[in-house]
Amino acid sequence: MMMFLFSTSRDVWRRRAEAFSDSRWGPALLALIAFADSSILPVLPDLLLVPMLLIRPERSLFLCTVCVLASSAGALVGYGIGHLGWAAVGQTLVEVYGQSDNFRRYQNLVEEWGLWIIIAKSFTPIPFKFIAIAAGVASMNLLTFTVAAVVGRLLHFAMVAALVLILGPQFVRWIEKYHRWLVGFGLLTAIGVGIAWSFR
Repeated sequence: MMMFLFSTSRDVWRRRAEAFSDSRWGPALLALIAFADSSILPVLPDLLLVPMLLIRPERSLFLCTVCVLASSAGALVGYGIGHLGWAAVGQTLVEVYGQSDNFRRYQNLVEEWGLWIIIAKSFTPIPFKFIAIAAGVASMNLLTFTVAAVVGRLLHFAMVAALVLILGPQFVRWIEKYHRWLVGFGLLTAIGVGIAWSFR
C-alpha cells in the first residue's frame, strides 16, 4: 500500500494521496507510515497527512493525534534498536541509509543537548529515526526521551495542521516554492536551541 502511495511524480502522488485520504483505510495507513518514519523506514507521514487535512479539515485533531501516538511509538522502537539491538540491527540500518558518517554527529547532539535536540528535531530535516536510534545508543534516560519525543512529535504535527488550516491548498505550493528556505530555517532553529542550551 505504501509503495502505491508514493511516486516521483507530484501529480501522481497527489491523486493517490487524495484517494487514500478519503478512504476508511486512510487513518490506519497514516498511523503505519508515522510509526515507520520514526523507527525503520524513510517515509514521511506529512505526505499523506497534508492531503487528508485538506480534504477532511474537521478531523484535524483526530488525524494529528493518530500521527503523534504512532510516531511516538515508532520512536520508542527506534530507541530500542539503538539501546538493545545496535550491533544486530541498528548499525546495519544506519549503513543501508548511508548515514554512517552522520550518525556519530547525531549521537553527539543527543549526548550534548539531551531532550532539546529531540524536540528541536521537529523543525529540522534530520530524519527522526536516526535521532531516536542515537538516543538509544547514548543510553539517554528513557522517560526523558519519551517525553521529548511526544512533545517534539506534537509540535511538528500541530505546526503542519495549523499551516494547512490557515493556508489551505496554497500550503502545498508554498512548501514546493520555499522548501530550501524552510530547511535552512530548521537548521538555524536547531543551532539556536543548542546555543541557548550551552549557556544554561
